[in-house]
Amino acid sequence: MIFFFWTLTSLPHVLLALSELPQPVNILIISVNFIHMVTWEAGPGTPADLYYQISINTDIGTTWVSVAACQHVQYPLVCNMTEAFSDPRHVYITQVTAKRNGQTSRPLTHSGFQPIRDTHLDLPLVVVTPCGKNLCLDLLPQLQHLREFYSSLSYQIRIKSSGADSALFFQETKSLKGNVLKDLAPGRQYCISVRFFDSFVPRKSNYSHHYCAVTPGIYKSDLQISAVLCTFSIGGLIIVSLLAYTGFFCLRKSHVPAVLEYKRKLEYLEKWGQK
Repeated sequence: MIFFFWTLTSLPHVLLALSELPQPVNILIISVNFIHMVTWEAGPGTPADLYYQISINTDIGTTWVSVAACQHVQYPLVCNMTEAFSDPRHVYITQVTAKRNGQTSRPLTHSGFQPIRDTHLDLPLVVVTPCGKNLCLDLLPQLQHLREFYSSLSYQIRIKSSGADSALFFQETKSLKGNVLKDLAPGRQYCISVRFFDSFVPRKSNYSHHYCAVTPGIYKSDLQISAVLCTFSIGGLIIVSLLAYTGFFCLRKSHVPAVLEYKRKLEYLEKWGQK
């Protein structure tokens, strides 16, 4: 009697257990450069003819939304979630459920994925070129269609100079805007590396490999121009001095020959005598 009563009370639980499919296991989101793939494994004892469905929600949402591209997934157990995770700043919650002929497993849940924080993003390319007396630094996205994402992040630039008195200093920059590295020693090699350094996302990384360039030195052409200008200046001073000496600017008093001076005096006396 007791066994019969126990059977009756346990039967609903047994039937429920028999109606459930094995829960999937080991859910993983693999994301590289904002291409998001969800993968998982079948649970122990899973029948071969079942399929899987994926639904998502956000950390601030209340409704589960089925992912249209992932409603009847069979082997391989992977689904592209790039379009489903459309907002890079939202935190998405993902559920994978096994189904077959009206049977349903308990959902397997991935607690939270934020694309801009969790995707593997290659560091930007670094272009360093001399410009005037400085070095110009430009950051470029690895993939052009990801420029908007790269521009939304902050970076830290590490600058190291060569030589025995080498210096190491840092500079922070926002987005991909160009930077001018000033106050650098002329004719010296500087090596620049960059890393993600964004506390708002947050996202940090190791530094990239070095990109090196030499600051402009004192050019020979500048020395030649200076020498020519100096020569012209000295020549001009000499010419002005000679012109001044010869009376070109202010006529000097000249000496009149004695004969002409005597003749001039006679003419003067004759005029007075006639008076």
